[in-house]
Amino acid sequence: MAQHLLFMVLFLTSASWAASYSLSDLEVLVNEKSYEEFFKHALDVRPTERQVSWKAMVSKMGETFAQSVLNRSEIRPSDFKQTEALYQWPSLAADDVFKLKRQEIGLRYLKKCLKSNTPCWNELKEFWERDSKDADLAYKLSELVSQIPDAPLSTWTFLEVAFKSPLSEFYCQKDFAMNSLWGKLEIDYIRLGSQGDLLKKIDQTVHPDCLPALNKEAVRRLYRPEKGQDRELGFQILRAQMKENQNLSDFFYTIYLLERPSKGELFNIAWSKLKELGSSSERRDAVLSQIKTKLDPLPDEIFSSIDIPKKRVVLNHFKANFPEYLDYYSNQCVKFYGGQNTFPHGNPTVHCQDLMSSDLAPEILTKDKIQRYQEVRKI
Repeated sequence: MAQHLLFMVLFLTSASWAASYSLSDLEVLVNEKSYEEFFKHALDVRPTERQVSWKAMVSKMGETFAQSVLNRSEIRPSDFKQTEALYQWPSLAADDVFKLKRQEIGLRYLKKCLKSNTPCWNELKEFWERDSKDADLAYKLSELVSQIPDAPLSTWTFLEVAFKSPLSEFYCQKDFAMNSLWGKLEIDYIRLGSQGDLLKKIDQTVHPDCLPALNKEAVRRLYRPEKGQDRELGFQILRAQMKENQNLSDFFYTIYLLERPSKGELFNIAWSKLKELGSSSERRDAVLSQIKTKLDPLPDEIFSSIDIPKKRVVLNHFKANFPEYLDYYSNQCVKFYGGQNTFPHGNPTVHCQDLMSSDLAPEILTKDKIQRYQEVRKI
């Protein structure tokens, strides 16, 4: 019985070795471009024998396989699965050519399957996690995700890597990427509060090469905010880097008081800035010039505020220190309702009626200005 068992062991062992492929066998498969059989048996070679020649064959066959997949009109799930399995081979993960082809295969496959009835979000996550430090792949995946409505993954999942790379100068030029960065900084700014170190957060989030594009966006949103917090965040991003100047500072704090001022540090600074403007006609002229040329409609939310005491204090502060704005605003209001001039974007004084009909109007406007408004409104 013992002899029989020994015979069986020897037979199975010899059968196992007989089924193994040698380096010479693999060379034949390489020449025949039989990549399926090659990868089925490439690991038959002992680890001690997987040296330069073996790695070269694996690399060549990996590239041959990947290119054959890319030559197809459609990437099948089995193609994607096999490519991902091969990418876990250390020698192929270190092969730059195979890596690029693997990314192209994955992106083509994911682009289609994410728009199917059963989106492959888990496959996307696994695809990303196998190469989560690659900035270019991060950007491409973020671009892909940005095109999917109600995606369960944020573009920032990927852009966090892309923006920290030296290639961020290119990524920051893309609108969807900048919007994602802006949203991230907006959340950070709110969480930090007035005493937080916004500059430190910016430095942690983006590569220095991205800063010119970020600052350009900050200036754009300072003058053309897309939502409520934009103007303030734009100014604070510039201020954190000491990129603001006196004209920019005067402009921001003036607009801040005219929009949604709330008690706190910003309000106190804005109050003091406006008082400074009261003693400098040159600075007031500079601010008014920016308002005339860059803002439409004019900032006027304070005029419709239901907080009457705050509204009275702010408007009287403007009357004492920046009467030119109140005069320009009321003139534009009269011209619009009187049908004078053309206003391609509609009423430039959205809350003028709130101002003119309030008890505060006689306190900050001349009787002549109020009378002119009342006359044109009767027409």
